[in-house]
Amino acid sequence: MEFPGWLKGRKGFTLIEVILATAISALVMVILSVCLSFALRAWEDTQDHKPDQSAALADLLKRQLAEFDPTPIKFEEGAHPYFSGQAQSLAFATSHSVKAISGGVPVIARYLYDPAAKTVYYAEIPLNPYDPDTVKDFVKAGVSTDAKAIIRFYAVEIANFELSYSGGEGSSQNSDKWDQKDEFPTSVIMRWKAPDSEDFSQAFSVNSPFSIEIKQKLSTGPMGTR
Repeated sequence: MEFPGWLKGRKGFTLIEVILATAISALVMVILSVCLSFALRAWEDTQDHKPDQSAALADLLKRQLAEFDPTPIKFEEGAHPYFSGQAQSLAFATSHSVKAISGGVPVIARYLYDPAAKTVYYAEIPLNPYDPDTVKDFVKAGVSTDAKAIIRFYAVEIANFELSYSGGEGSSQNSDKWDQKDEFPTSVIMRWKAPDSEDFSQAFSVNSPFSIEIKQKLSTGPMGTR
């Protein structure tokens, strides 16, 4: 059989060249599939990961305590600054508000921890020293995260949360509550455990421009021990 002139002298691929080209193509496909698999896994991890907001919550509390507002509120029992703290709840007057909530005016800020939900709830209302009933109602109000609620609480997931209070420079003991009406503590200690994290502790000064912040891992054992 005689081939056309344009095919004369043309050489095809050898079997070794075909096998080598196939092997290289297969290797490239394997590398691409592995890279794609890693990329998809990383994307899925970012979708499932919930950002840790406990540090932002601690920073907000630090700023609000540093700008504690000692303006007396005219309660029936007498006018006095408002500061009321428990081991897992805190409410006080402050000049530092979340602008997105109250527009940057002085407020009554409230923190409340729900151990069952492992969540800290935060809310604030404008400070009116001549309307003590609104303050009392706010502190007693139940938690609602409904955007249409009159008082909306914002939730931050925290595995554990605990507050204690120091009453003076010479005091070496911390109390798990503060109910003195005519005074406010010199510092507040916040202990918490973020999701998938270790226990941490921070101490914040109250009504002072100088921070006494101490951030460290707890060395006293599990949360709740002294």
